[in-house]
Amino acid sequence: MRTHNPVKGSPKTPWIIYVIFSLLAITSAAGLDYINWSKGKKSYVFSILSESRKPKKPKISISQVVLDRLSRQGIPDDSVSKFKDQAGIDHLKIDLSMAEYTNMETRLRKDLLRAKAKITKKEQQEDEEKIYFLWDVQRHKAEKLAILFSCKKEPPVIPEELPEVPKEKPKVMEKPPIIEPKYKVALIMDDMGYSLDAIYDILSLQEPITVAIIPFSPVGEQTAQIANQNGLEILLHLPLESINNTEANNNIEGIITTDMSEQEIITLVERNLDQVPYISGVNNHMGSKVTPIESLMYTILQRLKQRNLFFVDSRTTGKSVAYDVALQLEIPTAQRHVFLDSELDEGYIREKLIELFTLAQKRGEAVGICHPSPETLKVLKESFRLAKEYGVTPVFISELVR
Repeated sequence: MRTHNPVKGSPKTPWIIYVIFSLLAITSAAGLDYINWSKGKKSYVFSILSESRKPKKPKISISQVVLDRLSRQGIPDDSVSKFKDQAGIDHLKIDLSMAEYTNMETRLRKDLLRAKAKITKKEQQEDEEKIYFLWDVQRHKAEKLAILFSCKKEPPVIPEELPEVPKEKPKVMEKPPIIEPKYKVALIMDDMGYSLDAIYDILSLQEPITVAIIPFSPVGEQTAQIANQNGLEILLHLPLESINNTEANNNIEGIITTDMSEQEIITLVERNLDQVPYISGVNNHMGSKVTPIESLMYTILQRLKQRNLFFVDSRTTGKSVAYDVALQLEIPTAQRHVFLDSELDEGYIREKLIELFTLAQKRGEAVGICHPSPETLKVLKESFRLAKEYGVTPVFISELVR
């Protein structure tokens, strides 16, 4: 008997439908993705494709990074000479003034960091006429650059007539009342000693600004003499080792490092203290590697106590114990609250200055630190007078140490 076979294939037809629906879904998604991409909105596929087609920007050499910065600083091309040595390493020799070098140094370091280049070595040398700064810069293993900054020494001559801080004639009173200002703010100008122009700019402000001078700096002693003759307060800006070695921050004469013995530290602290005359106290330059170590700060601060000097913790790291150690040793001390010019932008610096005044209102007193860059000095000339509007009285840092 012949059996009837059922029709085959009909139950298996749904897979075709799945394929069709999948293709429709992919097509729709791609269409929506294209519409979003064409409107500048978020896209997953077309943005990747368009990025892959964009030509990659050629990498700028570290030599060109330096030349671009010199151009932006207004240093003429004929001040720069370039050559390549037998090892294939580029060399730049740059003639500029000490003030130009000081104003450019921080910006150039930031430019090199953005270009992923490191300053592997930094040295300072000098002869009778010039001060030389030697930088070795490297990016990866292949690209190297040697830079020689040649700065003509500024004449270490103090003018016969120095600008003086004007003094008001005292009113004749039998017992003049002593009125303590309600809110006080102290401003410390760090990194002094590289340009005499900086100290004259500070004097022109006619405000009680404390100047912190780096030991062994080219015009540190002259800066201290001018500041002292005009009634400003002076600190030694003591170099301490930094955690950040990538920019060769630690190749500074007189710097105290964590690998030194106790006797080496004592000897170096004494040498540094002898470098800057008329000091009434000390604050730290860098120090993020030293100030968190209690034993090292104890050794350093003991020398300050023996000379009856106060100490200001610049607080370059939140882990610093320097302020606490100073209190334990019963050394008059204070600590920094606001850095005004972590960014060299006038708007940023002005905001930080207002922040300093506001903090003084809340706390009763506040300590700010800044640096003698053109941007900072300009903001101070224009806006330091706002302290009166905030009811804040500028004072020397010695009035805020405890």
